Amino acid sequence: MANRTAALISLGCSKNLADSEDLVTALRSVDFQLTKSLAEADLVLINTCGFIEGAKQESISHILDAAQGRKAGAKLFVAGCLTERYLAELQADIPEVDQWVTFKDYDRFPAVVKKHFPDVPKHRLRHDQRSQLTPPHFAFLKIAEGCDNTCNFCAIPLFRGKHQSRPQEDLIKQAKLLAERGVKEINMISQHLDYYGKDLYGEYRLPALIRAVAKAAPDSWIRLHYCYPNDFTDELITTMAETPNVVRYVDMPIQHGANRTLAAMGRRTTREQITERLDRIRAAMPDVVLRSTFIVGFPGERDEDFEQLMDFVREQKFDSVGCFTYSDEDGTTAEKMKNKVDAATIKARHHAFMTQQKKLHRAKQKRWVGKELRLLIDEQRDFGEYTARHFGQAHEVDGATFISAEGLEVGTWVDARIIKTKGYDLIAELV
Repeated sequence: MANRTAALISLGCSKNLADSEDLVTALRSVDFQLTKSLAEADLVLINTCGFIEGAKQESISHILDAAQGRKAGAKLFVAGCLTERYLAELQADIPEVDQWVTFKDYDRFPAVVKKHFPDVPKHRLRHDQRSQLTPPHFAFLKIAEGCDNTCNFCAIPLFRGKHQSRPQEDLIKQAKLLAERGVKEINMISQHLDYYGKDLYGEYRLPALIRAVAKAAPDSWIRLHYCYPNDFTDELITTMAETPNVVRYVDMPIQHGANRTLAAMGRRTTREQITERLDRIRAAMPDVVLRSTFIVGFPGERDEDFEQLMDFVREQKFDSVGCFTYSDEDGTTAEKMKNKVDAATIKARHHAFMTQQKKLHRAKQKRWVGKELRLLIDEQRDFGEYTARHFGQAHEVDGATFISAEGLEVGTWVDARIIKTKGYDLIAELV
């Protein structure tokens, strides 16, 4: 049998990319090789996003393009959130797809492939075959699936299901493998990171997992994504503060600053409780970088609620902030709520929020000027120009640090001094 080839299109978030890595690992276990050419592939795999309307349309566009652009006889597989969420409608509307891959298919993906390619060998899936679709120096470690929160605006639990922690011993093995490969940054991700272990072990296990991963990869940055304020325990704060290679970076989706809107959203914390956690984090790690996301225009959000949000953000002075405009999502509680905010008001509030945030960010950026920091080189832009990041800059989420020098190597550390700011980015020079 000639070697089969597969082309991958992975859409959406980092958690989806981690799923794509698992699917590619399964494909390689039955002797498929990855190709960048969709027109040459025997199998085209699209891992879709179905989180918001724009992502749905992008996913559908890629599916239709692939159906047209694949070579004769090639199979088209479609996986991901869109498939899980709208399977019946998609099957009826896009018959060109050969295999809709649901989440329950992921663990038996080699068998699913074999249905369409009977001559592939019996899979030989080994732990050390873990595929990595990120740059060699950077990796994701997905520690759990699903979410037990019931936020009224979010559809993720409807199709991703309840929170399911992955066994700690498996995650430690993966971290060790990544470290042995020379990965310099391990990003621990899940929908609700600090809930880790509650379902599997009956207790919060994220602090213990962090310490174990940090020990397994002692020369790597360990970065945490998506910690909720209600489960950000004192033990977690202490663990972050005391573990040298855990970066002082907290990515905490807060969503609003008015208690009335937080309650309407189904969030389980108040502004006062969130503030107490942020104060505690800052006290333990004075150099911490705090990132958050917010939603404007949630049903029933009044002018005074929005002003409380603006006041909260001014008060907290986050290092990095994302702001989303509310939109109805199929099947959510919020979709059925009355008192919808009109589109013009939502747009105006988003503009006001981002205008304020731009000023706050510009002022916050000045804290870095003159500081000497260790940078991780991400890519070479041009001869002698490189894109890098310090501990407070997450890959493709925050701004970057640009440095001009000769002979630097992608995926290595350098010590540099920040000399000025440039919008959301920083400019540095070698020490």
